[in-house]
Amino acid sequence: VGWGALAKAFDKDDPKWAAEYKELSELLTPQEYAQARSTVNDAFYTSPTVIDGIYEALGKFGFDGGNVLEPAMGIGNFFGAMPEKMRGSELHGVELDSLTGRIAQQLYPGADIQIKGFEKTKFANDSFDVVVGNVPFGDYKLSDKDYDKHKFYIHDYFVAKSIDKVRPGGIVAVVTSKGTMDKENDNIRKYIAQRAELLGAIRLPDTAFKANAGTEVVSDILFLQKRERPIEIDPDKEGWVKLGVSADGFDVNNYFAEHPEMVIGDFKEVSGRFGNEVTVKLDDPSMLKNLLFEAVQNIRGEYKAASVMKTVE
Repeated sequence: VGWGALAKAFDKDDPKWAAEYKELSELLTPQEYAQARSTVNDAFYTSPTVIDGIYEALGKFGFDGGNVLEPAMGIGNFFGAMPEKMRGSELHGVELDSLTGRIAQQLYPGADIQIKGFEKTKFANDSFDVVVGNVPFGDYKLSDKDYDKHKFYIHDYFVAKSIDKVRPGGIVAVVTSKGTMDKENDNIRKYIAQRAELLGAIRLPDTAFKANAGTEVVSDILFLQKRERPIEIDPDKEGWVKLGVSADGFDVNNYFAEHPEMVIGDFKEVSGRFGNEVTVKLDDPSMLKNLLFEAVQNIRGEYKAASVMKTVE
């Protein structure tokens, strides 16, 4: 489930977890322990339901295999759930935590799995057909000289770098924090829109990760197709760059205001760490699978294999 769901096992002051704290600190080397502890804020692994929804969309676009990157792979749930028709793909994965990464290497010995931060990888730009995954969320930044000037939060950094790594016409299909779409500052959305077309987005309810990873967080699945080259954009035409107001009066991304069918659940205001915040509640969480499948059917996109694209040129 990722160390995020087990964060209390690192708390020496929590008597309820004292046995686990002792066991964990004895089982791991000091370096492994430090690495594991450093991921507790953002290592929450993706439920099979959400992964299946992403692959359903990729299949609908026409992707049946290629060069695939997962930049924050955990133990490789996306690789494990890959549909049969995509299994011929060349798999590349990145995982920061050494214990988690070594589990992934054992599970997927045929994949190229690098145990390091995404910012330390040396993948060439324009070298993947598809990037999939669930990026780390957080209000902190990584240092990567190619992106430092943008001052991206970690989730936005992963999305931006993923776009660079896919070739023109390639697809980035990732789960990211709702902050990417909803923050008032629209710089990251302008950055993305210049480089990729938004094929569609799905807002997940706050319970989408609860059963699998023990966390309640609102997140979005973004489906982006890389442009041939960066363009100047008209924010009025790329409506999702701006914020809008939902039918019930909440400030949310204009895409979700205009496409309520892409929100799985209902917008609700709740009290959060920093005052009131807008969340998404799904009355019957067991409906997630069906509603996600329905939302995917609304997304239009066409994937062209690299060789086909070259003949078009």
